[in-house]
Amino acid sequence: MRVTIDNVLDAVKGVSLIDLQKKGDFYHLLRANFVSSKDEMDAFDRLFEQFWSFDDSTNPFLEKIADEEADALEEGEEPPSFEPQKEQPSTKDWADETGENGLKETKEVPAYSPDEVLQQRDFSHFRAEELEKVKDWVSILSKKVSTYLSRRWKKGGKGDHLDFRRSIRRSIKYGGEIMELKMKERKPKPLRLILVCDVSGSMDIYSQFFLRFMHGLQNHYPHCDTFAFSTRLSHITSIFKGRTFDQTVGLLSGKVLDWAGGTNIGAALHQLHQRYSDLLHPNRTLFLIFSDGWDRGETLLLDSEMKSLKRQVKKLIWLNPLLGNQNYQPLCKGMSTALPYVDHFLPYYNFSSLRKLDRLMSRI
Repeated sequence: MRVTIDNVLDAVKGVSLIDLQKKGDFYHLLRANFVSSKDEMDAFDRLFEQFWSFDDSTNPFLEKIADEEADALEEGEEPPSFEPQKEQPSTKDWADETGENGLKETKEVPAYSPDEVLQQRDFSHFRAEELEKVKDWVSILSKKVSTYLSRRWKKGGKGDHLDFRRSIRRSIKYGGEIMELKMKERKPKPLRLILVCDVSGSMDIYSQFFLRFMHGLQNHYPHCDTFAFSTRLSHITSIFKGRTFDQTVGLLSGKVLDWAGGTNIGAALHQLHQRYSDLLHPNRTLFLIFSDGWDRGETLLLDSEMKSLKRQVKKLIWLNPLLGNQNYQPLCKGMSTALPYVDHFLPYYNFSSLRKLDRLMSRI
C-alpha cells in the first residue's frame, strides 16, 4: 500500500469525526485515505481484517511484527506471512451493526488466532474437529516464533545502522518531521535453541501439542535441537527434520522406547550433560523444558543437574500444563526442586497460554 505520512495524519484527524464503535465507519475512513487505486482495494480489505482481528493488539507486540517485516525487506527477503493456509477460524465483529432491515447483524471476519472459546479451552477438552483446527494454529505460531530467533538485527540505542522504519514511524508524532533517529545493531551469533519434551504418561494429553510446536521450530529454525524424555533421554532432531508431523509421530514410537512411562527428569538432564554438553553455552543457548514436574527420580540428582544447567544456558524456560489450574502450587518434589533455577515459569495448556510464550520469545 502506497501510504504517505499525510494520508496517516488525515486518517488520524478523521477518527474524531466518526463513531468509532462502528467498524464499518472506521473501515471506510481508512480506505478513503489509504487506497489510491482500484488494484489496492482487495489488498486493503484483506489487511484490514487481518490486522483488526488480532486479539492482543498492544503496541509493543505490533511493533515487533512491523520490525520483522522491515528487517526482511531490508535484507531482500519476503516478509513473514502469518496467514493460515487452511480454513481460517473467525471472530465476531467488534460491534453489532444495524442493517437496512433494522435488525442487528454480526459479521464473521478471518482471525489470527482461534476464537475466544477455543483460545481459553484446555487442550484436553477439545472435540475432534476442534483439535485439528488448533493443531494447525500451533504449527503456524511455531513458524512465527522461529522468525524472532532468525532476525539478524535488533533494536539498539548505540547501534551503527539507522533503523528507517522505526525512525519514520516515530516521526508521526512530530507531524512528519524526523526528530528522533532510531538505530539498530547486528545480533551476535544466533541463539542455540534446545527443546526438551516430557512424554511420560501424565503428560500424554498435552505432549502432542508441544511436539507439534517443536516440529514447527525444528523445521524453520536451523539452530535447534529437540529431545524427548520419560525415564531416559532421546535425541529426536533427525526424526523431525524434513518430515511431516504425521510421519514424525510414526517414527517417534520406535525411537522413544519409554514413551508414556514414568518420569526421571534428573536422569534425563544428566544424560544431556554427558552426551550433548557441546550444545550448551551460557550466552547463546535458550533452553525450554516442557513437563508437569512429577518426578520419581532422586531429588539430589535433579537439584545438581538443574544447578549445572542454569550456569550453562542463557535462559531457562519451564512450561507446565498444570499452571492452567488456578489452585495449582508447585509442591511436588520435582517441580519445587527445579523452580529456583528457572528464569521463566509459564503455563502451556491452551492456545492463549501459547501466545504468552510467543510474546516472551519476541523479547529475547
